[in-house]
Amino acid sequence: MARRSARPDSQYTILVVDDHEETLQSARVLLGREGHRVLTASSGEQALLMLKGVEVQVIIVDYMMPRMDGAELVREVRKSDPLVQIILQTGYAGDRPPRATLAELDIQGYHDKADDPERLLVWVDVAIKAHALLKKTYDRERAHAELVANCSHELRTPLNVITGWADLMIEGELGQLPEEAERSMRSISRAARSLCGVVADYLEHAKLDAGMHEVVREPVDLSELVAETSQLAGLLLEGRNVAFATRVEPLPGRLVTDGVKLQTIVRNLVTNAVKFTSQGRIELIVRSRPEAVVIEVCDTGCGIRAEDREIIFEPFRQLHAHTKQSHGGIGLGLALSRRLARMLGGDVSVESEPGRGSRFRLTLPIADSPPRERLVAATADAA
Repeated sequence: MARRSARPDSQYTILVVDDHEETLQSARVLLGREGHRVLTASSGEQALLMLKGVEVQVIIVDYMMPRMDGAELVREVRKSDPLVQIILQTGYAGDRPPRATLAELDIQGYHDKADDPERLLVWVDVAIKAHALLKKTYDRERAHAELVANCSHELRTPLNVITGWADLMIEGELGQLPEEAERSMRSISRAARSLCGVVADYLEHAKLDAGMHEVVREPVDLSELVAETSQLAGLLLEGRNVAFATRVEPLPGRLVTDGVKLQTIVRNLVTNAVKFTSQGRIELIVRSRPEAVVIEVCDTGCGIRAEDREIIFEPFRQLHAHTKQSHGGIGLGLALSRRLARMLGGDVSVESEPGRGSRFRLTLPIADSPPRERLVAATADAA
């Protein structure tokens, strides 16, 4: 290969991970001539430590390394960085075809050390262009999410004013209303509360996408949660032929978790049951297991087909075109509930059959276990 002259600084940082010093030295020279900033690590553990303190656009990883091999390193990197472009480099491919490795490990390149170094530079050029495009898209989506979050926040104040004044008038604090006026005021209150719920869910979802969220763990009184949920269900079911009941088994007095997120999850599960139950019964059940608290919302509604039980947890997805018109909402409550539950170290699942109702189950660990999905505050993210 013809010798290249050094190019101006490319503004890109590439991390090369290999347990052979000669390979690292060759990479420093080859990639340095292209104007890239080149960092090197001799093990997967060292690479993970370096990634905590520096922003990297491309990682070139040796497949065969002691202690932590390339595949293990890739999986660890992907837990925290979905944007970095990863090229797997190996002198021993083994029995796994390159395409299978690409699909399994979520990498963007596969380079054989026996090939001409020019091929590696091609992979690097492709990876850099892909990273630039992904970063631009990510930044645009994040800015959009922050804008939506700010707009949603501005909507909450006037909606709270509407519900507050409506409740005062319904309760007779401002004088007794005629029966017809009271019915109208109750309709206004229900509509405003419903819109408050939609705005709150959208705000939470936008904050999650923008990285503006954190878990605040505190003792939560489950009896208070049940009482507040019962009051909400009474308002939502007013004038409807649906009964609401609660069943609380012996529990630890307090659960250490994020109380606001837990309340949001339970509110959405109950609201969802109210939407799709035209008659019969809705029940809130709270019970304990050896390592977890289980909260279930059971209804006698229309039920869900087996093939649709995961679709309902996708953001902005509703099963049928007429669902939005007949039941309202934007298809975000269940998706947000599962995402928040996983932040708290738990999960939301469903058991259901068409025509026989549904049982949504929230499981949360009793111990203060680490969340499965880590989303930190915007300030920490910026830092």
